[in-house]
Amino acid sequence: MIKIAIVEDNPSDRIRLEEYLRSFFEAEKEEFSVDQFESAVQFFFNYQSAYDLVLMDIDMPEMDGMEAARRLRQMDKQVLLIFVTNMAHYAIKGYEVDALDFILKPLDKYSFALKMERALTRISTHKENSILINTDDLGAVVVPIPSIKYIEVSGHYVIYHTRDGDYTQYSTLKKVEEALDNANFIKCNRCFLVNLSYVDSIQKDEVLIGKERLVISRPQKKAFLNAFSDYIGGRK
Repeated sequence: MIKIAIVEDNPSDRIRLEEYLRSFFEAEKEEFSVDQFESAVQFFFNYQSAYDLVLMDIDMPEMDGMEAARRLRQMDKQVLLIFVTNMAHYAIKGYEVDALDFILKPLDKYSFALKMERALTRISTHKENSILINTDDLGAVVVPIPSIKYIEVSGHYVIYHTRDGDYTQYSTLKKVEEALDNANFIKCNRCFLVNLSYVDSIQKDEVLIGKERLVISRPQKKAFLNAFSDYIGGRK
């Protein structure tokens, strides 16, 4: 399921965007859902990082699209962003907020489909390399697997330590291991699951990840060292 948000103050443009989305995704035989917001303020009320794509108008009251895009990037660095606007000179500044593209008004169905093809390719790649984390404080958050440095179990919760911060989820390390089965993760002890690409060095019975030192338990040491050796040797 591809989740899309339309942030547009013009009702007729919101309706047309959803119609074009429906036509495109039905032709692609992809399941999708659309949430419409008539302002950026409404969009950010109880925002959760669960969208794959945001279609954002630039010329809006209260909070314009560029300001909204900057705020969005503070909250969600992964979601794809496409500006929908008649203000092309502002849309070109989209690189400042890592916008994928911009769609000019008045909307053209053929041009829209071309933009969506590019977005769909990016979304598909992103989904294959991401994991959905259901947190208590932030709701559902989509996190790129390569950004996860290591995962820690604490009681009935697991903590994902990532490049962009920590995320806590009610789960078990076993479930996380199963979800990351094809990635380069291995336990160094019963409390930590380590992404081998972030290992800086191994010193005696400790693995160093940046400033963090994680203990390698005796039962896990052989498997951990073998996995790291394979990873360094390029066999994984």
